[in-house]
Amino acid sequence: MIKDFFILTMKALRHRPVRSWLTVIGVVIGVMLVVTILSLGSGIKGMVSKMLQMFGSDYAIVFPGKETNPFASMVGGERFRESDLLNLEKILGVDYVVPMDVATVNIEFQGEKQTVMAHGGPWSGIKGLFESSKGIKLEKGSWPSNDDSGGVVVGYLVANKMFKSDIGIGDDIILKAKRMKVSGIISKIGVQEDDNSLYVSLKDLHMLTNSKPGAISAMVKILPGADINLISKQIKSELSNQSVVRDFAVLTPEKIDRLTGNILSIIELVFMAIGLISLVVGAVGIMNSTYTSVLERTKQIGIMKAIGASDEAILSLFLIESGMIGLVGGFFGILLGIVFAFLIGLAASYLGFSGLFSFASLDYFGLFAILVFTFVVGIVSGYLPARRGAKLDPAESLRYE
Repeated sequence: MIKDFFILTMKALRHRPVRSWLTVIGVVIGVMLVVTILSLGSGIKGMVSKMLQMFGSDYAIVFPGKETNPFASMVGGERFRESDLLNLEKILGVDYVVPMDVATVNIEFQGEKQTVMAHGGPWSGIKGLFESSKGIKLEKGSWPSNDDSGGVVVGYLVANKMFKSDIGIGDDIILKAKRMKVSGIISKIGVQEDDNSLYVSLKDLHMLTNSKPGAISAMVKILPGADINLISKQIKSELSNQSVVRDFAVLTPEKIDRLTGNILSIIELVFMAIGLISLVVGAVGIMNSTYTSVLERTKQIGIMKAIGASDEAILSLFLIESGMIGLVGGFFGILLGIVFAFLIGLAASYLGFSGLFSFASLDYFGLFAILVFTFVVGIVSGYLPARRGAKLDPAESLRYE
């Protein structure tokens, strides 16, 4: 009996393919959005955690603005006094402080011109920070000896991919009309933004950009065994005495990880909400399609009842049809969601953000649950019109034109 119902259902769906596929699309869009964000969620969290682990768990970041809005410092233009930041080294448990600034500069090499992100800081601090990190080191050359040397350290892509000829140790490059000598090349980090950057002393960066002295942020290195949470409170207390930057934040790796998780959770919720709205629209489409199907097949229902079909059989026939629409929509939604997530991961890898998507990280049980859910949504959506069809009077149905 069930086999016959499936055969009749497939024939009915093939009989009106355009309407059936238009109904399926509503389900596909909703499921695709949900699957895409679920497929990328773990990859994004893993990538952020990997970036945080590069410098270990013994540092804190100081920047203007609030902890809930770490990007405000990029557009606000506020800068700490370098002396205020260096005073933090007096706090018990602080190893050293690296005041940092950043700006976009023009770079010229052998007649070719490009634009790069330049990071500025004291060479002693930058050297200590990078040498104590995990997976970040100089591939060639050495760090400049002092802040007045006029040296520059370039990222992997700047040295090897940005220009027709590779930049080597000792080569001269022109930054904003100032000739500087390359003293070191950083090994490939794997994040395009970092590999496309270069480093100069904080003094040189201010000279190149004609910007006022100061630093937009600072990396505070904590001594092994010290309580980073206690020190972060002491940093806040110390910086509260300065009057240049009114609002500032001190982030530890734990706080950054939590903040990133909160942001990703909000993004996931937004996509889930959009996906659920699309599923509701798809459910309404299934209901409308089933109502139309009942109307079109009224005479067929009368014939089936006249030859002995029960109300339950008619109900089952239309429920299977609406469930199949939901199931097909769920299947193609999952398929397209995985493909879309894979393409996003591929594009991210091309840009230097590897590991965003992995087939191994997919929750196959969750995908199966989504498939079952769409089938149930189809059945629930089709219940009222199917029940109406099952209750039709045989005599009235046979007279229907």
